[in-house]
Amino acid sequence: MSLAAHDGAGADPAQALPRSIRFTELPRQPLDQGRGSAREIWADLDPDLSLRWQLRLIDIRDSAGLLVGPAGTNHFVVGLAGPQVAVRNFGSNRVLRRDQVLPVPSSTVQFERPKLRPPGASSLLVLTFADVAHPPGFSIHTVDPDTDATADLGAGAQLVVALRGTVRVQGGEVGPGSALLLDPAERYRPLAAAHLLTVHRPGAAGAENG
Repeated sequence: MSLAAHDGAGADPAQALPRSIRFTELPRQPLDQGRGSAREIWADLDPDLSLRWQLRLIDIRDSAGLLVGPAGTNHFVVGLAGPQVAVRNFGSNRVLRRDQVLPVPSSTVQFERPKLRPPGASSLLVLTFADVAHPPGFSIHTVDPDTDATADLGAGAQLVVALRGTVRVQGGEVGPGSALLLDPAERYRPLAAAHLLTVHRPGAAGAENG
């Protein structure tokens, strides 16, 4: 499924936007290496079905893991929860902290965890994108309509993930462990305070990375 399916006439009314996506309902796929799983939250495709971007939820259970994207792609990686993870990037390791966005200029992402660590999986979000020169906008920020009544999610917002609090906009609402798929042609104003991650259509004005 692609957001391209919503462009223009003939869109399925059953797929009306905004639409919630619950992570617990997403199928798990194995990592390319190591114990763990990858769940696709959403993939945005061109009309010819080539990849624009893909957002996945990654759970790592081993001391190391490997995720390989299509040739020529790059990634943004975000720490969510669980034991600390280091991301290998051209021979060096960078520790990924919660809510931190780390760019990986390679189609392959290598994860490492300390051998002595608390029990449980480490959870990450990985945004994979094909056009390195024009990546999707990707930002983590807090919204609060009580302190800024004019704030919105920005132009071209396609997907928003609730990190803490409830993401509430006209026509849709999700809490942590969920995402809200949006119409990038619309401007959405948050109706409740929340800490969230937003993905914007590549080239959208005002979109940031990091």
